[in-house]
Parts: sequence; C-alpha cells; structure tokens
Amino acid sequence: MGKYKEVIEIFNNMQEAGVQPDKATCNILVEKCCKTRETWAMTHVLQYMKENSLVLRYPVYVKALESLKIAGESDILLRQVNPHFSVERGDKDGTERCSAIITDINSVIDGGLVVIFLRRRNFIAIDCLLAGMMDKNLWLDAGIISIIIEDNSAHSRPMGALLAFEYTVKMGLRIERSAYLALLGVFIRTKSFPKVVCVVEEMIRAGISIGTYLGTLLIYRLGCARKPVSSGKIFDLLPDDQKNAATYTALIAAYFVSGNADKGLQMFLTMRAKRIHAALGTYNVLLAGLAKGGKVHEVEQFRKEKNMQADGCSRDIVPIDELICDRLFAGDAAF
Repeated sequence: MGKYKEVIEIFNNMQEAGVQPDKATCNILVEKCCKTRETWAMTHVLQYMKENSLVLRYPVYVKALESLKIAGESDILLRQVNPHFSVERGDKDGTERCSAIITDINSVIDGGLVVIFLRRRNFIAIDCLLAGMMDKNLWLDAGIISIIIEDNSAHSRPMGALLAFEYTVKMGLRIERSAYLALLGVFIRTKSFPKVVCVVEEMIRAGISIGTYLGTLLIYRLGCARKPVSSGKIFDLLPDDQKNAATYTALIAAYFVSGNADKGLQMFLTMRAKRIHAALGTYNVLLAGLAKGGKVHEVEQFRKEKNMQADGCSRDIVPIDELICDRLFAGDAAF
C-alpha cells in the first residue's frame, strides 16, 4: 500500500503543479491498481476521471469491474465514469460474470450519440433518439437512462423525464434510486399524480424500498391533492413492515382532507384492529378530521383516549414510525 500512497501523492502533486493527468495516464494507473487490488487508489483516480470527463479503455474497464467485485465494493463510480459501456450480470449458479453487450451496432451507435447529447444538454435530440430506440427495442444502459431522467427533471422537462421512464418500463430496466426520486419530484411538481403511483410501483418491483418517511409524505401529499384513491394505492403497495403508525396516519389524513370522514374513521379502526399503536400525531389527525366532519360524539370519545394515552406511562423507546408521525402531524395544521 505504501507504494501506491506515493503514486497517489505524485498524482495529486501533478494537479497542484498545474499538470493534469491525461486519459492514458489514468488508464495505466487504474490497470496497475487492478493487478494489485488497490481499490482505494483506483477510486481516487476514478473520481478524478469523473470530474474531468475522462473514460477508460474497455479492457481496463472490465479489469476494474472484476477487481471491485472481488473486493466486494460498489461499481457505481466506475459506471458513472464510463456510461458508454453496458454490462450483463449474473449466472444461474450464483457466480457473476461480466460481458459487453455489443450485439446490436445500432444500439451502440445510438447510445454513443446519447452520451454526446447529454454532455451538450441537447435534450430535444435525446428525446428523438430515445423514442426511436424504444420503437426498435434497442437497449440502452440503465446508468445512462438514470442520468437522462435526472437531467430532464433538473431542467424542468417532465415530458423528457416521462419518455425516459416509459423506456425503462418497456425494456425492464432497473434504474438508480436517485432517478426514481427525481421522477417523483417532477411528477408531484407538475401534479401528474397517477404517474407518482406508477413510479412507486416500478420502484417496489425493482426491489427499491421507498421507506416509511417517503411513503408517508407521498400518501399525505396525494391526499392533499384530493386523490385519496392514489394515496390508498401507494399504501397498499407498501410491505407490511411499513404499514405502521406514520403511513396509516397519512392515509387517515388523506381521507379526511378529501372530505370522507367516514373512511378516515374506518381506517383508524382498521389500524387499531391490527394492533398498531396510535401515536399522538394520529390522534391529532383523527380529532381534527372528525371535528371538521361534524362528528361531535366521536370527537369527545377519542379526545378522552388521547388524553389517557398522554397521561399514561411514557415508553423508554419510541418506534421510529411514531416519531415520524408525531413530527409530521404534531398539530391541527394537517387540515
């Protein structure tokens, strides 16, 4: 390791002196790191390459990928540096292998053009290419699609982001979590709420958990948009361990905000029947919704329950879902 520390020091000193390592130098260093399994040094060089738009030669890329896999380290940075390479993974016996997918020359050419247009921020050209590739079922690397989605979202181009998302669905690609989150953001900002449900469906199908916090926010946000059916769909998509105090409370709030007090009350009773502990935030939402719906008797009944719970013995450990619930629904401002 000492030898490679010296190499990295020289690498850094070159930059400080105004001498920028070129593509050839970086390829040589990465290849050397592969031979000695010095992945920490490789990561340092790859970060420099990413910042300076340099790429690896394909043989070096394959060696780097294998080295990272042997070391059990993530290959995300490597793929970000080299988005023009696509890799097929997995064997039936559980061992992993890597091989370039260059079976369709049209796909390779179009993929290269997409990378060029991405660097130039020529989104219209990317839309045209992507639409053509989708029609012809031409394959494009999931990493590149993720970048297309994130860039379109960042530049307020929901239709471009939607086109890229539709491509991933048709081709069965698993994109980065950050790309899914970018899609959720752009579709919420543009009030394309049915698309929000579609994105959540694809995330869960890809094995990416949205988590309690994000799930709660989405369910409540759709409720505030008076889309309780969509809120219910997202709730139903959640795994059982994420159907907790926070997400139930968000769904209860969604029904109340939409003017359906009976459904909100029914959901609270269902929550209790499943022995899910109601947080104070849950009672805040319940009482405010029942009061707004004119259910005076129920308000008095559940206010007593809330007071009894508040006056009861405090627990040493409060579950994270209840903490989230209390943070989000701490007052009557839910409505």
